Amino acid sequence: MVGHVFTRGELYYRRLLFDIDSESLYIGAEGHLYRLGAYNINDTATNFASFDLSVSVADEKECRQSGHGECTNGVRLMFLKDQKKSLLVCSSNAMKPQLHELDAFNLLELSPPENVIGICAPDPNINATAVFVEWGNPGDIPAVYSGIRTGFPLDNHLIYRPALIVNKRERYPSLKTVYTDSRWLFEPQFVASFSVKNYVYFFFRELSVEHQFCGPVVYSRVARICKRDIGGKHVLRQVWTSFVKARLNCSIVSQYPLYFDQIQSVYMVERNSETYFYSTLSTADPTFGGSAVCVFTLSSINQVFDHGSFLEQNQSGGSWETTPPENVPSYRPGTCAKNSGEISDGDLNFAKNHLLMADAVSGGSPLFTVSRELLTHVVVDVLEFSNVVFAYSYSLHKTYKIVEWNRNKYVKPKAIASYSLKTASPILAIAIWPKKYIYVSNKDEVLQYNIVQCQLYTTCKHCTDDPYCAWNLARNLCYSKDPEKSFAVGWVVGSVQESNACQDTVLQTTEKVFPGDSIHMQCSSMPNTWKYRDHTLMPSKRVHFTIEGGLILLDVSVGDSGNYECYVGDELIAAYILFVDDVDCKQPTTVAQFKSSYREWCKKLSSYKSNVTKWQKWYEKNVS
Repeated sequence: MVGHVFTRGELYYRRLLFDIDSESLYIGAEGHLYRLGAYNINDTATNFASFDLSVSVADEKECRQSGHGECTNGVRLMFLKDQKKSLLVCSSNAMKPQLHELDAFNLLELSPPENVIGICAPDPNINATAVFVEWGNPGDIPAVYSGIRTGFPLDNHLIYRPALIVNKRERYPSLKTVYTDSRWLFEPQFVASFSVKNYVYFFFRELSVEHQFCGPVVYSRVARICKRDIGGKHVLRQVWTSFVKARLNCSIVSQYPLYFDQIQSVYMVERNSETYFYSTLSTADPTFGGSAVCVFTLSSINQVFDHGSFLEQNQSGGSWETTPPENVPSYRPGTCAKNSGEISDGDLNFAKNHLLMADAVSGGSPLFTVSRELLTHVVVDVLEFSNVVFAYSYSLHKTYKIVEWNRNKYVKPKAIASYSLKTASPILAIAIWPKKYIYVSNKDEVLQYNIVQCQLYTTCKHCTDDPYCAWNLARNLCYSKDPEKSFAVGWVVGSVQESNACQDTVLQTTEKVFPGDSIHMQCSSMPNTWKYRDHTLMPSKRVHFTIEGGLILLDVSVGDSGNYECYVGDELIAAYILFVDDVDCKQPTTVAQFKSSYREWCKKLSSYKSNVTKWQKWYEKNVS
């Protein structure tokens, strides 16, 4: 259910950045940047600022003469810096990207824009990523790390850090991967990047070099580089010395495993001294395969990089084999050296030929899978006892809500709801205000949704499956949960330990009828299943189902007596005990029995009249 909407027309709102401290939502669009109050993005009267990104006439003319279709100045990246006092914005500027530094509150320019290369993609259709790192770089000089395409026609695939500048003087040169060697990156599609402790991690998909003889195969990867890296002195000069990469394995284990090899999105969560990367991945063709949500841990990634085996290619174009452990030198590729300029040429020559790990990083069993759908975006809300995952389906324009109870291996994650988005256009970006709102954007608008949707649940089990909600026994209604309701009498709150808490809340109703009567048994939840004596009921001349989910039995008889139960999934919603009174109606003693006897007599009379009519027609036809 949409809470609020913000739009200034068809501006392609491609970037969303939420700041919890200022309760602001930054929106990057074509030619414009906005800061809105996150409680109500439709309110532009207060807590609102905007910044226009114009293109000079000369730059636009040059762009169009070069044959480019994107000659506007669209926001590509946004980062908060300097304790969130300023906002760093990279814009396309008619294929000549610019870096702007703005006041984070009023969006006024703090310095003139700077023309940059390798920070953000000039074309919005390029899959690029970047992360701003303020600490841990050489000299603790702030820097942007990017996964990008440069050159003309944008065919240089790089993981890049620009030169580190102090007082307009270069202190450390730029670093990059070797774009002429496909062993480093082979036509990558960058998805996400994160700064964690001493390293920067890049997530992407690319053509696999290790299986190129089997035809083009795309694998999902994670790469790691050290922030302190300054390149080699002779070998790998101005090139990463710490770059290593590994395959990400998200699959359904079976005799014929189903691999989700194409990573689409990543969201990082830090919890209980571990870092988790929630990712959506798809098969090569989602319309025939599907998509999954897998979770990769930082510890499992580092385990592969720090202790796993390497792959090596003995000669150009030859097969790939595992490197014997005894051949790995004292400087292990991927290690964060104190001064990479002091690593020996021999160790660096080994490193540049051993970039790929033999072991894959396992994502375990998928958290959630869908068939014939493409999941393109994911965000996660971290609660006290659970993580709530929101995954967007590009195929169906809806968002799945999946609950994972503190990664408890004994309780399977469960998709508890799906919400159809009120837009026909695919979403371009997604952001979350934990425990409050989700924001999604497309080419036309930005939509704000309440995370808490307890009013949509009509049953105890569905209500308590949602960690935001609690069930009121007296009113049989679902409400948003607060600390008082968690322990109050008359409230049911879901948890791992109380998974069966709703079993005693189903009321059993006894209904007494007579032969020939009709009975309506109600069940307000849809879709549902009605069962009689553990057998599923199907529509017939005497069995009918209402639009609301109820069951109607016509012309009941003694054989219809018994237990009738309504289920939604495996949850019992309503239960009835039906008793058909078989007292001898020849001697009725109550008004109800008299009415039942009268109905039976009417049915017999109607049947007698029908038979007489049939006999009369037969007689007239055959005797005459």
